[in-house]
Amino acid sequence: MRWFLSLLLLSCPLLAQSVTRDAADNNGTFFVNGVVYHFETGADYTVVAAAHAVINRKFVALKVRVYNRGPRSISVRPEDIVVEGAVGGRELAPVSASELARKMRRPQNMARYAVNSIGGPPMDEPITSDMVNATFLEMMKTMAARGNNGGTPSEKSVLYTDLPGALDDGELAEGPAACDEICRLRAREAQGADPLSQLQHPSTPDSVEQYALLANTIPPRGNVGGLLYYPLGKLAEGAAPHGKKARLVRVTVTVTGEHFQFELPVE
Repeated sequence: MRWFLSLLLLSCPLLAQSVTRDAADNNGTFFVNGVVYHFETGADYTVVAAAHAVINRKFVALKVRVYNRGPRSISVRPEDIVVEGAVGGRELAPVSASELARKMRRPQNMARYAVNSIGGPPMDEPITSDMVNATFLEMMKTMAARGNNGGTPSEKSVLYTDLPGALDDGELAEGPAACDEICRLRAREAQGADPLSQLQHPSTPDSVEQYALLANTIPPRGNVGGLLYYPLGKLAEGAAPHGKKARLVRVTVTVTGEHFQFELPVE
């Protein structure tokens, strides 16, 4: 009996380490264009989130992508996402993309919001072969359709993806042969034009609407992504680990009753 108890006590630290390691494998971070992305994986879904100050630092853009790894289609709606200030816990009310675009179109607000009056989202880099993917082609088609119909916004976000195999190596064939989940998630966010990066420069009202997260149905092995906008002035600053003042948001994404929570820095 004593031998059994001794063996049990010795095995407890090893068991605890195993449980901690397995739990840690379900979430993590990666960087794209200097922005930190957080992800969390549940039984059937993976959620990726990042936040950054955009539109002349007047708003926080929250980027969320939901992967459906389950056997059934699911629905994702903007109202399923709750954002609070990490300091004080005050819930932030989102500003709809259409309302924000309407404000940006007012002549008296163009300088305040650094509106690009030329049209079209700014492209910091030349178009290369590795940028020509499903998301980029969808964006180009949407922009062409908008130009042909007099500027009517598309009904579907350009960040929307209903292609199956979103987490498969096949979709990211140009990446490393051995690519783990973080590698695949990062490669997906790094494809094409990054909206968080684009909206840090002078932008158009149309691009704000195009990047917005819309209510969508995600088929099995598909994903949906987009941006939600919040007033930056409503977010209080607090002490960050590096000792400087910083803004943090606490984000809760609910997918068919399962909650995914993140605490994201706003830079």
